[in-house]
Amino acid sequence: MASVVQVCREAAASAASSMEDPLVQQQAAEGAILRAQAAFVAYPLDVLKTQVQSGHHRYNRLRALPCLLKDYRLRIFRGYPGVGANSFLMGSLMFGGYRFFDNFWQLYQVPDYWRPAVAGASIGALCGFVATPLEQVKTIMALQETWLKEGRVKWRIYGSVLQGAVKAPWRLKFYAATPLMIRTALFDSQLFFYNSRLREWANSDACPANMHFLVSTVGFMMAGLVGATINYPFDRVKGHMMGQAYQVSVGQAPSETTYCAFRWVLRDGLAGLFRGLPTRSMLHATVWCVVGIGRELCETLGLRERAKRLSAAQGHSRELSA
Repeated sequence: MASVVQVCREAAASAASSMEDPLVQQQAAEGAILRAQAAFVAYPLDVLKTQVQSGHHRYNRLRALPCLLKDYRLRIFRGYPGVGANSFLMGSLMFGGYRFFDNFWQLYQVPDYWRPAVAGASIGALCGFVATPLEQVKTIMALQETWLKEGRVKWRIYGSVLQGAVKAPWRLKFYAATPLMIRTALFDSQLFFYNSRLREWANSDACPANMHFLVSTVGFMMAGLVGATINYPFDRVKGHMMGQAYQVSVGQAPSETTYCAFRWVLRDGLAGLFRGLPTRSMLHATVWCVVGIGRELCETLGLRERAKRLSAAQGHSRELSA
């Protein structure tokens, strides 16, 4: 068996070659832009989910969204740049990173059927780590408006995402990195696996032509919902830890490990692990519906045609591969 270093070099070379394909570059750009746009559409739900997971007495369920919008007004979007930047970054990183890990595990002879799940988990864990600082700042900005109103803080902790990203201490930025990495690894493992199976079926003769749009939108949305439900306990623990991170960083609350956070969340039994699930399910349904419709529009409007021609001229595949 080749050494890990050698395998990494071969996987990186193969991934770099794949990323030279204009169609892959088009897909990476689409993914990044569509995820950022979808995150904007769904961002009020993201703020509500943060409030629910933090245990707020007023914003404690999905039907509290109108109340949240009324109280926050346009301030609700203060933390969006963090989510938008993360969405754009993850959408871009996912494609090159996925190809690296797909090639990496292929060299280790992981079967084709299961490799999307293994590669997805690998790039998901990496993306979760990279996303942690901005996710933490976004969480603080989602909660600080309520903290101000309730007198828990005297002034806004961060006036902008950029300020938080620059000034937040490292301990605060990576306080909840572990549950976020596990959550993202689980989600991306399932998402790449389900989507690979869906795409395989959609491109086969077994799928009627009039079902293709439905599979590409509702099918991928349902895949995202299943993945988000299965990994939700880690999202719940992540939300709890990030909601406490600022108080921990300034010495107002004791530090806790991921295990201790799990125990705290479980104080209400298994139901505690799924507190806020309907809100997150609606969030993911919105995001992946927007992404799915966006991808179909890109195809329908011919925005991929130039990339397809360039790809074919260079001898690459005519189909999007991930």
